[in-house]
Amino acid sequence: MMDNFKNKLKNNFRINPGSLFVGLILFMECLCFGSGFFSGTDAGFRITASAESDSVYLYDESGKLNPEENQFCMDSLETASQLTGMNLVVILGTDELSESSIESLAKSTYELLFPGTWNSDGLCYYMDLRGHSPAYDYISTCGMAQFYYTNAKNNDRVDAILRSLDAYLVPAGSEDITGAVAKFCEQLEYYYNAGIPERYYVYDSQEHQYYHVEDHQIIATSTKPYLPWDRALLLGMIGLITGIVVAAIVFSTVKIRYQFKTSLTPTNYANKRAVHYKQQYDRFIRERTTKTKIESSSGSSHHSGGGHSSGGHSSGGHGGGGHHR
Repeated sequence: MMDNFKNKLKNNFRINPGSLFVGLILFMECLCFGSGFFSGTDAGFRITASAESDSVYLYDESGKLNPEENQFCMDSLETASQLTGMNLVVILGTDELSESSIESLAKSTYELLFPGTWNSDGLCYYMDLRGHSPAYDYISTCGMAQFYYTNAKNNDRVDAILRSLDAYLVPAGSEDITGAVAKFCEQLEYYYNAGIPERYYVYDSQEHQYYHVEDHQIIATSTKPYLPWDRALLLGMIGLITGIVVAAIVFSTVKIRYQFKTSLTPTNYANKRAVHYKQQYDRFIRERTTKTKIESSSGSSHHSGGGHSSGGHSSGGHGGGGHHR
């Protein structure tokens, strides 16, 4: 049913660029009526569709992009999508929405366009272009994007991406949209190439599950997949001390059991009558010295540094985070 609806939206979009998001919002409003998401001052907002491809959607509600700028943004997003394998959605929003509504819009939009939160890898970036400060930008991540674009307290790549865009979006009202989109794509490629942080996992508060990646597959568990470094170190020290104590006990037991009354020397076993001593001398008439150079390895080995076990947060299969500017 969802696929049929999505196909209908795409067909309508090709005829009338403004119809895709109108239909999308009306559909979500039917499903979510009675909730705060479509109530009060947030009711009735609309977004005009701008451009789309199989894995990239760009919605310019602001109307600030001319055709050339629109195409530049689409080209940048498609390149980033191809290099990272991520689905990408960018919304240039101007409606007066609350922060919770911006977050809900980003999550709902991505989920409608690419169903299956843990089976669909990608991001939805909402750029707040209302023209006044403070503005609130938000990135929603799904699937493998949650592990490349982390939101842990000690490793928040989503926040780093959003902060890097401030140079293009401040002051409010004079934003460099194309520059921000290009920088956004550059950051996506950078952190994708950096890889998933060591021992990184995500806890979904709605599903009450822990998620981590093994062999490029997302694995769900009911408990933390990794022990914290301090706890692992403590257990290792306890094991080492226990091993030393056990070894000392075994050594003492063996020594006491096989202890000899007399000291062990070779003379205890030698037959003095059968022993004959001879004295010999070596006289050298020539001397030759041979020098051999000992080769030392000049190469150095590189080890990847280990990091602290850190956990990101998710809700209903959506990670990410927001940023004020």
